[in-house]
Parts: sequence; C-alpha cells; structure tokens
Amino acid sequence: MPPTILTAVILAVVGSGGFGTLVAWLLRRVDEHGHDSPLTAGVRVLLLCKLEQMQAEMVANHGIADNALKARAQKVYDAYHALGGNGHGTQINRDIQDAPIAPRY
Repeated sequence: MPPTILTAVILAVVGSGGFGTLVAWLLRRVDEHGHDSPLTAGVRVLLLCKLEQMQAEMVANHGIADNALKARAQKVYDAYHALGGNGHGTQINRDIQDAPIAPRY
C-alpha cells in the first residue's frame, strides 16, 4: 500500500530540521488534551521513533556520537520522558549519551 500524503508529510518533518518545531507544537497540543489522550500516546511514539533513528545513525557511524547528536537526543528524550515515556527510550538515550565521541584531527 502506498503511503498517504499525511504519512509522507510526517516522515518529511521527522527527518528534517523542523522536527523540534513540530515537537513543540505537539507538546502544546498535548498539554491541552492531558497525558492519557491518543495525541499524547502518538507524540510519545514519534519521539521514541526519533530516538531509534538517532541510535541507528550512531550505529552507522561505528558507534560514535558527536556532541550535537547527543544534545539533540537528550532534548528528544526529555520531551519523551515528560510524556510518561521510559524503559526502551531511556535505554536508547543512555546508549547515545554513553557513546564515544570521535577525536578531532
């Protein structure tokens, strides 16, 4: 089944630098709807997917994460955790934060 336009838009935003803006907007909406809403659950899942994507990026880079990746992962994790996420996302963030940083030459 081909992806819908909404799916394509979501994937484009998640893969872009606009992800932080999307998360901020979604978090404001979540605050309006409470922590147990489907919107909250959906945002939590998207944040977990982003953490998984960042971990895959790190693994593809031979297990090395630069400071920028670590900072972005921490921001995503903080939002994820604020929405009640834990467990798997916590371990992913820990793996990213514990990864070695490539030496500069």
